[in-house]
Amino acid sequence: MGIFDIFRRQASLTIADCLNRSVTKVRTFPATLNGKSPDGKTTPLCRISEEKGRFHINALDPSSLPLLDGEPIDQTLEIKRNQLYPLTLKGHLLAIRIGVDEPDLGKDFRAHGWSVESAGGDRLRLQLKSDELNQTALKERFSPTSRFLAIPGSLDIRFPLTELINLLPKEASEKTKPAPPPASYGTDAASRVGANSDPTCPICWKTFPKGDVMNIASHEELMGDPELGPHTKQRFVAKRFNELGQALDEKGVVSVELACPHCRGRLPTSFLSQNHLIFSVVGAPSSGKSYYLSTLLQLLPEELIRNHGCVLQDGDPSGNVRLNEMKNRLFSATTQEDAFISKTDFEGLMYEQLPRNGKTVALPRPFVYHLRQARNADQRVALVFYDNAGEHFKPTISLDESPGALHVAASSALFFLFDPTANRVFRKRLSRKRDPQLRSQATDEQDTILAEMGIRVKKLQAKDSHELVDTPLAIMVGKCDVWKSILPEDSLAMPEDRPLSDDEIDRNSEITRNLLLDFCPTIVANAESISSRIRYFPISPLGHSPKEIAEGPLRGKLAPLPRRLKPLLATAPTLWALSETAPDILSPTTADSSPQSG
Repeated sequence: MGIFDIFRRQASLTIADCLNRSVTKVRTFPATLNGKSPDGKTTPLCRISEEKGRFHINALDPSSLPLLDGEPIDQTLEIKRNQLYPLTLKGHLLAIRIGVDEPDLGKDFRAHGWSVESAGGDRLRLQLKSDELNQTALKERFSPTSRFLAIPGSLDIRFPLTELINLLPKEASEKTKPAPPPASYGTDAASRVGANSDPTCPICWKTFPKGDVMNIASHEELMGDPELGPHTKQRFVAKRFNELGQALDEKGVVSVELACPHCRGRLPTSFLSQNHLIFSVVGAPSSGKSYYLSTLLQLLPEELIRNHGCVLQDGDPSGNVRLNEMKNRLFSATTQEDAFISKTDFEGLMYEQLPRNGKTVALPRPFVYHLRQARNADQRVALVFYDNAGEHFKPTISLDESPGALHVAASSALFFLFDPTANRVFRKRLSRKRDPQLRSQATDEQDTILAEMGIRVKKLQAKDSHELVDTPLAIMVGKCDVWKSILPEDSLAMPEDRPLSDDEIDRNSEITRNLLLDFCPTIVANAESISSRIRYFPISPLGHSPKEIAEGPLRGKLAPLPRRLKPLLATAPTLWALSETAPDILSPTTADSSPQSG
């Protein structure tokens, strides 16, 4: 017996019945597949045969042609090895595959879950509830049914929705009425990170099945949501859709905006169609987080397209309006007053009052941006930033009463902004400089806030205090334009026309870490008790020391001088975090970031 014969004999046919979730293996060919008519009679409908290691399928009953991948089998078709096909027979919806190994049907295949998506190419899946698996409910919700596809579990196959409807009972029975949701639904995001594909709300950080997502009514008369109050558009679970698969509110108006079923906050555009990376920026009050984010979102899109072949776009213009205002204010300013950005209020404009766990609480607004490769739109992800008030991370602030800092537990990367001018030892070392930032009399709580951030991340990820998380942590030592003179000249790599190389990032990190060990070692100790993946970054979002405003309503406030704006390494921490969390998008093949030889 030759090698070819052994390979041919090893191949087998797997038949997965998607209605009763049973799996059958067939090892001999030809294999005949039967269909069942409503009166219970069994009829041979198609045959899968093998010849010289190639497999083919052909119909046996011209009056009842099976569908393979949605198309009728009206001639002999070849079936490729190791490819999963949806096969529709009379009375059966099957997933078939020929190969030498077991197909991966997904852990949820036997859970009898179904979802629906539009046949028009929109990949937004709507998960069906158990009480919707009947003809009446599906016909009412999806009209016309011919424009929709049904998906069993998480399998990457699709059946015409009409075929599923034809095999379901007309009405929901007692057995199919909805059961209470599993205890895991609606739990905090930290306990669900990586557990399944349920999305996490970027506002309240609770997870939910995609089928539970709510829509926001569009008709002007549909004001007054029972949870959010009389001046907010109603939230609703869509039951009716147009031919494009778009939800209709009770007045029949298309309603494309989505809302979280927990906090009812408006979700960003394309929320359900791509992965999200949460980048959490933490720092003490008045450490400069707002200036940092404003600078970052001004410079990052330019650097990504120029050096990495990636496009970063505003993913939610209405939700990002406050950050865009700060960015435009800073980089369009002609006077100090124009460039002044006030600190983030504890419950100010950057927060929204929304329900969470039965209480109305202040939750930070997410700033969402879409990142993709310029030449390959399939390589994409959404980035979510937050501008948290530093007070949220004080140990005296209860997570239950003020959960605005919970996003750190669901973060893909953590950023801690350390302000050296608030540190007593740094100020003493820099005392000869005439810098108004060094006159601060505020209490330095930065090591406490960093420690508290670590405690919260571990608590919400169910880790012991001695365990490390693997979330990348960037310790950003700000205002390096003030303190870099402490170091030997040119010891830090600060190229102006290209991103840092990996070696330069590591060297800068070692130098900055050693400086912190000399001046404030508790920052290093706390950081390295949190994460196993740390880098230290010297940065300056402004590139110069702000000055006091001499007169007017902002007299005495510190603000940058617009003509002297020259940020230093402001994007380096985020580019490093992207290389750690989305390496396929920020591919080294898209740009050469190595130092240029002179």
